[in-house]
Amino acid sequence: MAFRLLSCDGGGVRGYISSSLIARLNEATNGKLLKNIDGFSGNSTGSLISIGLGVGVNIETLVCIYRDHAAEIFTPNKLPVGTAPSVVHPGEPDNPDLRAAGFLGSKYTFEGLKRTLSDYLGDRTFGDINDTMIAVNAARLWNEETTPARWTSETLNTHKVGSDYTNVRLADAAMASAAAPIYFPPHAIPGRGFFADGGVFANNPVLDGVEVALEARLASDVSEIEVISFGTGFASVGIDTADIGKATSWGSIRWLWPTPSGSQVPPFPIINMMLQLTSQNIGNLTALLLGDRLIRINPVLERAVMPDQFDREDYEIMDKAIADATASPAWERAKAMVENW
Repeated sequence: MAFRLLSCDGGGVRGYISSSLIARLNEATNGKLLKNIDGFSGNSTGSLISIGLGVGVNIETLVCIYRDHAAEIFTPNKLPVGTAPSVVHPGEPDNPDLRAAGFLGSKYTFEGLKRTLSDYLGDRTFGDINDTMIAVNAARLWNEETTPARWTSETLNTHKVGSDYTNVRLADAAMASAAAPIYFPPHAIPGRGFFADGGVFANNPVLDGVEVALEARLASDVSEIEVISFGTGFASVGIDTADIGKATSWGSIRWLWPTPSGSQVPPFPIINMMLQLTSQNIGNLTALLLGDRLIRINPVLERAVMPDQFDREDYEIMDKAIADATASPAWERAKAMVENW
């Protein structure tokens, strides 16, 4: 019998897309999707979905959190007046609104997310999960268990693969996985130090989920694994030749500039490039490894929706992407895969 894995990418508020698609696919298969999933892998916002589903939170509840409570999750980090230096983009006048936008401190705190996680996860740990595999990515910023001590990639999981995470609170794992550099502060897990978003090494966590399943002997070979992998949508973003200008001007300020600039350049271009391209690269590798046992659903967005954008127009764009995804060939293949479970 195949091991059935559901994998969810990172992408901030665009978890609305992946959670909505999971809900619709579950409905289209009369509940067969979530009834038959053996394991969940997630990164960042995808870890919130994966952990939530792994402990039995209703998928419609997760959709509601993304749709109605994003402003609570993205709690602004209010720096004291006068503490933020003036930062000027080359060729642009000083803008006071940009002085504290991720330069002196993280844009947001975890206060809102912490309250939400507490409501649904409480103090449950990985050790409290007995019948489902959960695996979430996070970057450990200093690991003294290695030689030499250094930062390491980790996939926190229910099956003691790589380390024994039995006593790690699920809420801590979720915040560690979601601690996107600049957006959120590093998150400390007691006894393990600080972590940052696993998107720095695998924003698409599908291979990490496959690894845990194999190492835990939940499947004896990749031929026994079937995966439905949900992205959070992608758009026409990048750095066009016209946006480069003088190439030697691309130092730390340009790569970390906190607002959109040029035609397709996103805010914090180096961070968003890293998150999106790790997802793309891992998706390509997994497709080569699993072939038609991997179904990837990742819709195109009419325009970019950044991880912390959630006004009415952003949701309209995400809703259209969701509708387009449900009319795609990948959607039909996903339904066919689930019907055979």
